[in-house]
Amino acid sequence: MAVGLLAVTLAGCGSSSGGGKAQASDNVLSLASIIEPKSYDPTQMDCGSALLYCQAAYDTLIHLDADRNPTPGMATAFTYNGKRTQLTLTLRSGITFSDGTPFDASVAAANLTHFQKTSGLSSSMSSALKSVRAVGADKVVIDLSAPDPSLLSNLALNLGMMVSKPAIGAATLATTPDGSGPYLLDKADTQPGTTVFKRNTKYWDPSTYPFDTVKMSVLTDPNTTLNAFKVGQVNAGPIGEPQAKAIEQLGGSVMRSANGWLGLILADRGGKVVPALADVRVRQAINYVLDRDLFSTIAVPGGKPATTTEQIFAPGSPAFVKELDEAYPHDVAKAKQLMAAAGYAKGFSVTMPDFSTVSGSPALSTYLVQQLGAINIKIHWANPPLTELISSIQGGKYGMTFMLLGSKTPWQDMQNSVLPNAPFNPFHSTDPHLARLINTAEHADPAQSPSKAFQAVNRWLVQNAWFAPFTIRGSVEAAGPGVKIEQQTLGVDLARFKPAGS
Repeated sequence: MAVGLLAVTLAGCGSSSGGGKAQASDNVLSLASIIEPKSYDPTQMDCGSALLYCQAAYDTLIHLDADRNPTPGMATAFTYNGKRTQLTLTLRSGITFSDGTPFDASVAAANLTHFQKTSGLSSSMSSALKSVRAVGADKVVIDLSAPDPSLLSNLALNLGMMVSKPAIGAATLATTPDGSGPYLLDKADTQPGTTVFKRNTKYWDPSTYPFDTVKMSVLTDPNTTLNAFKVGQVNAGPIGEPQAKAIEQLGGSVMRSANGWLGLILADRGGKVVPALADVRVRQAINYVLDRDLFSTIAVPGGKPATTTEQIFAPGSPAFVKELDEAYPHDVAKAKQLMAAAGYAKGFSVTMPDFSTVSGSPALSTYLVQQLGAINIKIHWANPPLTELISSIQGGKYGMTFMLLGSKTPWQDMQNSVLPNAPFNPFHSTDPHLARLINTAEHADPAQSPSKAFQAVNRWLVQNAWFAPFTIRGSVEAAGPGVKIEQQTLGVDLARFKPAGS
């Protein structure tokens, strides 16, 4: 998905904060946030970096439990046909939107159809949808052009975020959500940098969201966030690993989970902008020349060394293959041999966007220059405005780029960076052999363990060096003394925050 850039990549961009001291005892969950959404329209909303805002304002057709398994949401039941090309949803009755209008099958079908026809940050989520129809008041049938292994997960994100029928496509939706989520946006108390949500008393599952008020304050620097914990301005939120011990000394707790990988996307596999990258030997040479052990120590400055990786799928994912993390040992001589064999012994120049101000570690840029320089690849740094950074990457302006992408299910990861229409496959790279492997994974029966099919895709990607990952990055979520965070496999959802002692 186009929101795959994780929130933690923005650490160090400066900070702003809303005032006021909030404690869990006030039944207020006061969260630190890396970024606030630019839009509340589900077709445009960033539910990667701004996920908790999405989950506060909107309910979804499907929910996910702490292990990312689909559970009932606005749909009480969901069943596939035998070929998994048709999904039938049975909808929950009695739901109303913030404008007072009711939710039913016609509203759900209208939302899904609008999402399918609208270009936006998460358009790839609806790529397999062929048609959607309401059957009576409480059933929706989704017909697919092909099985979509991530459909249920996507129905727990943007694709499944329901707005009232009058609000679908309305310009006002950008600033005023009209959903049926657990909270309602309090525009009177909201100000730049601080967003306030108040409990939706009509929400069908209030026990899952025990706080009466959720306040989200934009704090992009980990040290600023730590200070906000100390003075009681926030009682939960993401921090850096170096700040974790201080949180625990304050009487708080820390929840860690894997959430992505950090490294290079070697995107221009056809050589449109950087001809050298069309040669797999050049891409392999880049993987060999990288000292991942070094990157593991600078990826988390002041904290524990990160885990090195050479694949885009996280440990625990059905696509993860442990031995692939030994595919490219640090070998400068081997890298030079491959460059020479490809006809690039003298190297080449490449322009990359400079992430030094948003990666949390400017040393990454320095070491990239040094290590790629060992095989005569000269980096020229571009400095696009932060607001244009991701769009310029996704628009194909750069042949290769440093990136931190999130990890979810294998198919969602592939929708994000591997499929021809993936937002982080900006040159729409494809290959006949890879296409066959993807097709096999797409049609694999989930009841028959599709791991081998997804692992075959992973092996091909590593062998053909579409990426050059360095390390696995994890999220570190802190909770003050009055709050606890239930463990979650990847990242953290709003439903995981609870009052301490509950």
